[in-house]
Amino acid sequence: MKWKPGKKQLSIMACVVICALIIMLIYYVLFNGKALTKSINRLLSILTPIILGCVIGYILTPILNTIEHRWIYPLYNLKGIDLRKPQYFKRKKKVRKISVAITMAFFFIVLYAMLMVLIPQLIRSIRDIIRNFPFYASNFQRFMDKYLNDNPSVRRVVDSLLQEYSTNLTKLFRDNFVPNLSTMISTISKSMMNIVQIFLYLIVGIVVAVYVLNSKEIFIGQGKKLCYAYLKRDFANEVIGAFRYAHHTFTGFIMGKIVDSLIVGIICFIVIKLLKVPYPIVLAFCVGLTNLIPFFGPYIGGGFGLILLIMINPIKALAFLITIVVLQQIDGNILGPLILGNSTGLSSFWVIFAIMFFGGIWGPIGWLIGVPVFACIYAFFSHITLKRLREKKLPRDTSTYIDTAYMDDEGIVSLEDADNTKYYVHNEASTWRRIFKFYKKAKKNIENVVPTSPSPLSISDDTEEDDDKN
Repeated sequence: MKWKPGKKQLSIMACVVICALIIMLIYYVLFNGKALTKSINRLLSILTPIILGCVIGYILTPILNTIEHRWIYPLYNLKGIDLRKPQYFKRKKKVRKISVAITMAFFFIVLYAMLMVLIPQLIRSIRDIIRNFPFYASNFQRFMDKYLNDNPSVRRVVDSLLQEYSTNLTKLFRDNFVPNLSTMISTISKSMMNIVQIFLYLIVGIVVAVYVLNSKEIFIGQGKKLCYAYLKRDFANEVIGAFRYAHHTFTGFIMGKIVDSLIVGIICFIVIKLLKVPYPIVLAFCVGLTNLIPFFGPYIGGGFGLILLIMINPIKALAFLITIVVLQQIDGNILGPLILGNSTGLSSFWVIFAIMFFGGIWGPIGWLIGVPVFACIYAFFSHITLKRLREKKLPRDTSTYIDTAYMDDEGIVSLEDADNTKYYVHNEASTWRRIFKFYKKAKKNIENVVPTSPSPLSISDDTEEDDDKN
């Protein structure tokens, strides 16, 4: 008679196999972490063109949807053809190809405008800055010399600091820069090769983006099919809803931030052009580009322009600083809320945390996408927390738990109604309590030892009463 394992035995076997695989994976990560990291980096470098193409296609998807649903579909509706119906599937595919072609043409026009109009202006301005840098440095030196001559105390402090740091810079240059000069040259040559490689990746990514735009509904349908095939229905619905929320957060934040930064850059260019500030294109480009980084971006772009203009013309630097401050106030209070709204749902603390954390992991890319990524993670844990509270029939409002001391069989007990002997509600022996308790005790002892003398008013009153009696 053949032995057939039951459902319980199969579950135990599956658990044993999964545990063994997890233990093997942990062992490999602990003792071969460098090899694993190297393999992951190699895999990512191989998939870089595909990832780049997916990113380009994802960014161009709203443009494709606008062209298709708001331009071409209404033209067919005027002819009495509804392309959403199944019988017009072939025409719908032709419309999709036309829409993709228009979208890619728009992408190439924007790319051409950046490469042929903006980039030469930036290169020309940067070349002028480098050519005139000795003049700017001497101009700044004359300004500082005049200021230091008028303030001898400040001059002594500056001279001591320069003497201290010049020795350290000379030692750093002699010990680090000169021996590593050959290494720096090889690094620069490798960077040039990387630029060529990025250009090739961009070509492949554009081809991949065309395929992504042309078949995006098919990819979405395949993803949903896999979820419902391998996951339980409720969990599959949760996963699909999570991806839908992530899509809404990313598109709302990234596209809104791009539009907001473009408007800020244009306004900055117009204002500093009217104020006749030098190099308006470079400064406006830096301000608009760094404005993509939440919270810290405006300070980075404004600081770069301020340092440059201080060497050229301090008066213009002050005008630029005032312009940036006013512009950022307008952006933070009017443009940002109008365009972005509350697309992430994060407080200022979590925005700073997301920028610092993901910026440390992914660099400049993390500064840009760290906020929407963390918003999705935050929403995921918030959803799970609210679901668990709903199952336990507990309040879901955060304000309810601010004054909560503990929870018993009768429900939530506030700090005012809490029993001090339970769950360490009040720390009677805390430092501040001991200090105030000692102060009150000392004051009471002093009052008992040294009696208070009567006031002159009370003495005069008593004297008047005695005179009346006599």
